[in-house]
Amino acid sequence: MTDPSWIYSYGFLGIRLFDLPSFLICLLLIVIAGYKFRVPSNYQVVLALHCLLPFVLNDVLFSTSYMGDQFRYWRGVNAIRTGEIGIMEALTSGENVLQASAFFALMPFPTPVSAISLGFYNTFLYIVLFLVLYVKNIFTKVSVWFYLLFPSVALYTALSLRETPIFFFMILSIVFARESKFIKSALCTIPVYLIKFQNFYILAPIVLLYFIFNVAKKGMGLVKALIIGAISLAALLLSAPVAIPLVNKFRVAMFVEDGGDPDKISLISGASDFVFQGLTSGLYFLSKPFVWEASNALQLLQSFENLFILAILFLITRKAWLKSPDKLAFWLLFMVLSMSVYGLVVANYGTAVRYRYVFVVIYVLFVCADCDIRTLFENKNPAKQNPSTKID
Repeated sequence: MTDPSWIYSYGFLGIRLFDLPSFLICLLLIVIAGYKFRVPSNYQVVLALHCLLPFVLNDVLFSTSYMGDQFRYWRGVNAIRTGEIGIMEALTSGENVLQASAFFALMPFPTPVSAISLGFYNTFLYIVLFLVLYVKNIFTKVSVWFYLLFPSVALYTALSLRETPIFFFMILSIVFARESKFIKSALCTIPVYLIKFQNFYILAPIVLLYFIFNVAKKGMGLVKALIIGAISLAALLLSAPVAIPLVNKFRVAMFVEDGGDPDKISLISGASDFVFQGLTSGLYFLSKPFVWEASNALQLLQSFENLFILAILFLITRKAWLKSPDKLAFWLLFMVLSMSVYGLVVANYGTAVRYRYVFVVIYVLFVCADCDIRTLFENKNPAKQNPSTKID
């Protein structure tokens, strides 16, 4: 494979100059789509500021090597763009890095010249997804600002990682499920399966249940949610003999992949521990790292972010419980399932934040949309609002 590292001979500013065309593509999308769909100027300003993030994250706030898999996606896209690996070969390779790289390679952007370049590809997806959610009137006043200002979303959608395509297709799948467009929803789960099969096995049953119970209109109901939760708990217990070795294998593999010492990871010891971990790990996964667990500046910032996000989640959930508990029940089930699955296998704090934000955003977006959450606090002088009216 041709070594693309020649770009680093141009220095800090030179590298970024090569990415100006990608930056301008993102800005042009905001201006044209903002005008066409009448997106309020304050949202456009925040999106435009987001376009600057790929310039100021890697090798500014932290070293690119801190999230070293960025180099793997960069080299993968270059290998596909130069013809060293074919698109179909990459898609059928069974390697997640190449499959994600194939998706990036198909995007209408200049060939990535450095490890920061794919951050603009991801920024483009972030903007497109915003426009889809805005045009389809999924956003409320609460969820639109959460989407625009959630620090973890801003961070990971501006880096050269596979999380943004996963984020993009998972949300689109649920958007189409809300519109009863089964084929489109199912098609959006295919890239999720190719890029990150774990998320597919969380997303697929959730989308199926969303169709079956017509959650957007009728909700699931607390009793049905509790029954499904009980069935899941029974399945967890029955699967313990087979699942425990696999969970321990993934716990160690993911911990080592993130630079941890395999001797320092605690393993699940038996069926009772498996059930206990399954029930409690979800809440811990949602909350970590705590302030006292942070080992570097980024983790410390993320621990303070967690406190703020947990407060917002509590306020949204409380408001939804008062307005539409039947609809909320479905999304609580989704949150418990996703957090518990990853809580069982992910021990690294940074990885937890990176994997978690997708599910947190989905929860906020669709709880606010399905339960019509437009404010976090009670309005003492409430004015009548038409739920179908676009936010502004």
